[in-house]
Amino acid sequence: MAGWDLLGYEVLPGLHADCSPGSPDLPLVAAALAELQETTAPTDVPIKAAEQRWAAYAPPGTAALFSGDTLLHTDLAPHNVLVDHRAHIIDWAWPTRGAAWIDPAILILRLLQTGHTLVEADAFARRFPSWRTAPAEAKEAFAANAAAWQGKG
Repeated sequence: MAGWDLLGYEVLPGLHADCSPGSPDLPLVAAALAELQETTAPTDVPIKAAEQRWAAYAPPGTAALFSGDTLLHTDLAPHNVLVDHRAHIIDWAWPTRGAAWIDPAILILRLLQTGHTLVEADAFARRFPSWRTAPAEAKEAFAANAAAWQGKG
């Protein structure tokens, strides 16, 4: 379609996810993220690579640790997840190609914002094999990246 962009919309019933401790929405959010973790980023669609997206915030020489081929949402705030009988990840403003463990890392930050302790948030992220097997060096670099990014907001 030369020169055209096509947007399609679907109305989804539901409410924004409640990600507070003990919420019945948490297993639904986990299921949606587990499904996304299995999705390879398309190669024929121009989206940023994680190592490119966060290079300015990552400690020197560590951005390459964020590379991968998984399709990432990168903004798993509760208002970007609608829940009915399942969770739907919406608002794909920042799709990214990168390491699968990045979305669970971002979810940890969101869980902390909704009242989880760091231990609880990490335990939630450990549901995902990508988080459990991510190199400690990569997690540390992303944590430093998140701290730098939040400081510029």
